[in-house]
Amino acid sequence: MNVLLHSTAATAGILKNLGVDNLYDWQKEVLHEIYRGSDIFLQQATGGGKSLVYQLPAAAEVGRALTIVISPLKALQADQVAKLKKSGIRAVALNGDLSDAERRRVLTDLPDTALLYLAPEQLWADDLRGALCRCHIERVVLDEAHILPQVELSFRKAYAAIGEFLSSLPVRPQIVACSATTTRRERKWIIQSLGMIEPVFFIYPMRRDNVHIEVKKIECPPKERGTDLESVMFHCVERELRRWNGEGAVIIYCPTVRRVKKLCKWLNGRDWATIRYTGKMSTKKRMQGQTAFLSGTAQIVVATNAFGLGIDKSDVRLVIHAGLPLTLSGYVQEIGRVGRDGKRGRCVLFYTGGDIKQNERILKKAGNEKAQKRGLRGLYALQKVLKSNKCIWHEVERYYGQKKGKRCGHCSHCLAKQT
Repeated sequence: MNVLLHSTAATAGILKNLGVDNLYDWQKEVLHEIYRGSDIFLQQATGGGKSLVYQLPAAAEVGRALTIVISPLKALQADQVAKLKKSGIRAVALNGDLSDAERRRVLTDLPDTALLYLAPEQLWADDLRGALCRCHIERVVLDEAHILPQVELSFRKAYAAIGEFLSSLPVRPQIVACSATTTRRERKWIIQSLGMIEPVFFIYPMRRDNVHIEVKKIECPPKERGTDLESVMFHCVERELRRWNGEGAVIIYCPTVRRVKKLCKWLNGRDWATIRYTGKMSTKKRMQGQTAFLSGTAQIVVATNAFGLGIDKSDVRLVIHAGLPLTLSGYVQEIGRVGRDGKRGRCVLFYTGGDIKQNERILKKAGNEKAQKRGLRGLYALQKVLKSNKCIWHEVERYYGQKKGKRCGHCSHCLAKQT
């Protein structure tokens, strides 16, 4: 491995350029194994500093080795590349937004590049393959690795070919898989798919004590039988917005595009300035909405689960679910947007008695039989959390095979026991 990696002066200089004062102990542990050349599986909370463990070595290797980062979204790639360039680190993104001339320039300069960010759909492009022949690929990083097991649910099928791409390289690189949420079963699937060899696992606690979780079942009061449950839910959402102090940002997740449109219109009609975000919108409109939210121009976004990956905003104070997410994994990913700066945040999930059946119908139409079973396992895991009277964080930790900590004392289940 690279001598520069062990140079305190070189490392300190790179960290200073990146605006990092000190490494966390866990980052030092991971870096030690990266320097040794081990394959790595890293699970750490979103916003916890995972990127640094591969960016730091890559910056020290510039001109002699390339790190490829497979990242799902162009916005996420652009954000990372902009931060690295600002720090003087040679990083580029390769995607369909580049002109032919820009693409040629990126590929020509590849041997002198530290980090190449791209989506899996780019991996088999002939011009990229030709350019990679002139490079020494030191490592390949799979960011948001939890996406990989979802390929059978018809999401980003190009992810299924990443393992084949890695096998096709003339020299096997170091493989680093990063995620915030994976179960033991999913980790096994990812390792086999990527062909990782005896990976070193770094699985850190998922619990975040600054995040307070509430789950509430929506039911009509006896005197209001026949009232539309969706209308009741919308009023519950507005009540939560009134409790919010107006600082930071709010994400309201809805299970369908129809509900996103309806709730967004309803809230705007009641003087709540909201924007919407769904996968059905044009790329231009999605990017405009994302930029407005990240910049703080828009504080409240109403969205489907398409809004999540690449949303690196530290001051989200409230996440509301206006309906049940499809799976427990999806739910944990979405509440992971809250309180990344360490300040207190709240997550409130509203659901109805019919949500489980609705999600079952959706999942039974998604992908093949194996994919359907995987999706339904995630749904029933979420259902178990809702029905349980145990600490919600305990239930999440159990599902992900993590050691249970103390009862959080502030989730809706814990608070119910105190009354």
